[in-house]
Amino acid sequence: MTGPGEQPDGAELRTAPRVSLMLRAAKLVSPAGEYLCILRDVSATGLKAKLFHPLPPGEPIALELGNGARYLLEPVWEADGHVGFQFHDGPIELSALVDEAGLYPKRQLRLKLDLPIDLGVGDMALVGQLRDLSLHGALVELDHFLALRQLVKIGGGPFPVRHARVRWRKGNAHGLVFHEGFTLSELALLVERLQKPPVINRIGQRVNH
Repeated sequence: MTGPGEQPDGAELRTAPRVSLMLRAAKLVSPAGEYLCILRDVSATGLKAKLFHPLPPGEPIALELGNGARYLLEPVWEADGHVGFQFHDGPIELSALVDEAGLYPKRQLRLKLDLPIDLGVGDMALVGQLRDLSLHGALVELDHFLALRQLVKIGGGPFPVRHARVRWRKGNAHGLVFHEGFTLSELALLVERLQKPPVINRIGQRVNH
């Protein structure tokens, strides 16, 4: 990765006409997990994204839009909470990204996870598996059968407690809708925190982030 003031190979990354997207939410997918970002501007050769935390480690990195379209990226610079990328496979069709045109309709961004999560249902304390998370809901798998519109308390520890209801279910998968959603920054920081590798102290004990 070059510095923010340096040119990558091919000055067209900075000289190509750019479209300002302002606050277009998308996600970055890396070997470390999925992370929320905000697209600020984009050209046929690259883009600038706002992150709420350092760029996650590992490559390849892909941008995924709300319609499921993916673009492989190469980081070029990182500074002041922003990252500049160039498209790995060369210039793209700019209108397809800006309009999010594709085979599938645009949907709310869901960040995939695979983490245990505490749930409270009445006087029962359950443990499920958190499979994805969005601004307004979550997908949780658990062995216990929950009724539609069942009131659930989810979270604890690093996950802030949210109250939710069961919106749908399929097998052991339950779709929850939160009563109190997250802001973009809250969700971005939470997901980054949840996906950090555990810190182990000198005597082999796990230390919370």
